[in-house]
Amino acid sequence: MATDTSTTPRQSSSVLIALLARGMRRRIEAVLEPTGVRPRHLLVLIHLGTGGPAAQQTLLDVAGVDPSNLVGLLNELEDAGLIVRSRDRADRRRGVIELSRKGRRVLDDVDRALHAVDDEVLAALDDGQRAELNALLARAAEGTAGGCSEPPDDAC
Repeated sequence: MATDTSTTPRQSSSVLIALLARGMRRRIEAVLEPTGVRPRHLLVLIHLGTGGPAAQQTLLDVAGVDPSNLVGLLNELEDAGLIVRSRDRADRRRGVIELSRKGRRVLDDVDRALHAVDDEVLAALDDGQRAELNALLARAAEGTAGGCSEPPDDAC
C-alpha cells in the first residue's frame, strides 16, 4: 500500500508560511527600526495610506486589537507625529484618524524598506512568480481579514 508523501507536515503550506513569516518578521523589524515604526503600527498606517482617513472603529477591525490596545497604538502614532486625530463634523462623538504629512513620508520610506525585504527573501522567484505569490497570498489573506486569533497580539 503506497503512502502519500507529497505533503508531509514539514512541507505543509502552514509550516512553510510560518517559517517564511518568522524570517520575514526579523528582517521587517530590522528595516523598520530606523523609521521608528513598529510592526504593530503597520496595518493601521498602510490602511490609512491606501484608504484615507478612517473612523477609529474601522481601525479596530483593521488592527485586530482590543479597543484599549488601539488607543495606546494610536497614542504612539500620534506622539510620533505620524497621524492626526480629529472629530467627525457630522458626529462629534466619532473620532477620525488620518496620516499626517510626516506619516505619509514615513510610510513611503517603510514601503521602500519592505520592497527591499521582498527582494532579499524572494530573490529565488522571478517577477511572474512573485506576482503570482502576492496574488495568492492576498487571496488567502482575505479569509483572515477583520480579525486575528484570540487573544490579539503583536503578530496580528
